[in-house]
Amino acid sequence: MAYASASDVAVLCRSIMGSSASFDTATCPTLVQVTAWLSSGCSVIEAGLGAQGYGAIPTTSVAYGFAQQVNALWAAALVEESRLSSILTDTQRTRGELFMRQFDKLLQRLVALDLSRLGVAQTGQVYAGGISRSDKQAVDSNTDRVPSRFARGQFRNPLGVTQEPG
Repeated sequence: MAYASASDVAVLCRSIMGSSASFDTATCPTLVQVTAWLSSGCSVIEAGLGAQGYGAIPTTSVAYGFAQQVNALWAAALVEESRLSSILTDTQRTRGELFMRQFDKLLQRLVALDLSRLGVAQTGQVYAGGISRSDKQAVDSNTDRVPSRFARGQFRNPLGVTQEPG
């Protein structure tokens, strides 16, 4: 499910909409196309969030409005690109390119936030080790813990110079 709606995209694409207030079967692009682009934009956002260890942003989160704006920019960029004039040169920028740049900037900001403080669930965290004996004992007593694949000295060079303790 997308964070934004086709009406959010229509607000950004007034130059394409003309007299239409919203996308439908008679507009170019159609409502079905815009909905598909919103869905793909949502996938891009959630992939970025997932890479940072977060799940989907719930509607109750303060960050939802931000995700909604980012999602609408993705779809607006594709709407504008769908109506691209073929006479552009390399130095000219289209509204679609500007929307996509804005999308990239805002997506980077969104995934850089500590979303756990904004009500977004973390899907997984990596544990790198503790700093005390009690942390070590707690980890060792955890029966669900996956054992380490590395051993102390595993990558030591046997021919290299080593310092003997003492």
